[in-house]
Amino acid sequence: MDRFETIVNDITTATSQLLQKINASKDAVSIIKRTTLQAGVHDYARFFYYKGQVHCFMDNDGSDRPDVKYEGTDFPDAPLTKEEIDQLLPLLQKKLTALYLSYDDNPILDFQFEIDGKFRIDDKFYQLPVLRATSEVKKTKLRQAIDQYLTQKIHEGQYPTKELETFFLAKHLINPVLYPETDVPGVIAIFEKIRTLNKHKKESQQQHQHHITYALRRWAEDIFLPVFYNVHKPAWGLPEFALKENHERSAPPDNLLDLLVYAGVSIIRFEPNYSRSTGVGFIEKAKELGSTKAAQVLKKGSGTFSDADIQYKDADVTCTANDVFATFEINFKNETETAYGKALDFICHLLEKGFPPSYQIKCKSKAKNLLPIKGLGKSATQRFFANALQYPALFPQLEKYVQLAIRHEFEWYEDVEAEQCARPGTYAVFGLALADARYFPLLQQYLDTVDDEHQSVQNHFLVQFIQQHGINAGTIPTIVEVLRCAQDIKPIKELKALEAPENMEQLKSYVRSLELESYEIDHLSWFIWKGKKKLEL
Repeated sequence: MDRFETIVNDITTATSQLLQKINASKDAVSIIKRTTLQAGVHDYARFFYYKGQVHCFMDNDGSDRPDVKYEGTDFPDAPLTKEEIDQLLPLLQKKLTALYLSYDDNPILDFQFEIDGKFRIDDKFYQLPVLRATSEVKKTKLRQAIDQYLTQKIHEGQYPTKELETFFLAKHLINPVLYPETDVPGVIAIFEKIRTLNKHKKESQQQHQHHITYALRRWAEDIFLPVFYNVHKPAWGLPEFALKENHERSAPPDNLLDLLVYAGVSIIRFEPNYSRSTGVGFIEKAKELGSTKAAQVLKKGSGTFSDADIQYKDADVTCTANDVFATFEINFKNETETAYGKALDFICHLLEKGFPPSYQIKCKSKAKNLLPIKGLGKSATQRFFANALQYPALFPQLEKYVQLAIRHEFEWYEDVEAEQCARPGTYAVFGLALADARYFPLLQQYLDTVDDEHQSVQNHFLVQFIQQHGINAGTIPTIVEVLRCAQDIKPIKELKALEAPENMEQLKSYVRSLELESYEIDHLSWFIWKGKKKLEL
């Protein structure tokens, strides 16, 4: 047996031991019984070879602790070179393919299986994909199961589906190994039907949507875009894409460009705001690759909303919205209560219909009002609400806006950042609470939604609130609630008025009613007196 054969046999033996170990540790038959859409459990393995030693891993998380260690044959007088690794690769692939296919009747391995290898040559590491194999037996059975599922549960379906089924189905339908010719309109129709079937259970629907968007993102980043872009995946952060030269790539099919646009729109519609840049990036790349649909989407929006929803124009105001960029553009021709009322109606209507909950308002107006609160930042969004707050007759509309704006957690106005970060609803509710005590309960609702680890503008609001309304029985509950979500502020001198006997009794009474933990009481005391002694309950 020559040196190449020995090395190949060592790696194959080590990999076989790995698969045997994994097979013995899991009841794969029980696992795949959960759904007919799962053909197998594991789809990946990797190994590291150096001087006859083979370390095998059943994961791709970068761990240095192998699942299997195998001591093979070392050839100290003839270490491997990079060129020799390339020469032995075909033989290794043949052996590993045979090993993989020997599991055709065993669901411990999936219908697709990948093995990556790493070889050490002197002090350098040479990494390469070693095996990309498909079991035709498992693939055929899976295709049959998918067809049956689609007929019974989707096309003819009338009831909610299981989240696990969507997890597998979503990635199967856009897998080119299973479906070399992707039926993009058909796939999109299936995804939309799944959303419809599960619409009555909000949390479940969100999970179905997440499975769909995750599958689309993996397809875009791992399968489609690498055909046309050189991809760099840094240790931290998002993948970076550089368009290949024309001679390195073929023209992308229009239907797959449509799927890329759909992937981008789905991420924008259904994933948290921090994923928006990924969704927009997909649409921009589709445009770069020649998609006219992508160009239209970037200009007018995703198409989720009708033209009547995203455009309004009359003698007082022009309103347009783009859900891809999450922007409202409001151009005032007349600075009147009526004009601002129409603009608020326009915004509220779209928020009711599912407009992205993080957004900005590009306000073009002659009025340049800002809220009398230091530290908010002079954004166009703040200016819009400060202008609208000049009209008390609009307060009910502003209250409706706040109720709509605070429904979602961890969302932000898009035109402020760092210390000036503010969640939607901030400017309107601050202005209303400063203007009228009737809106203290609305402020309380807002404070219950504040992510105080990432937002601090409520600290600045408190100072103005005290100056505006004073410290008394009517304001103490609100002051306490603002302090509960305050961070990193020095004791406020105006709070010294809490030491008045009537105020102190009211403060203690309200704090007792909250049944706070001791650390929460310490938190309040610190911001009032820089200590807890004066708030002994």
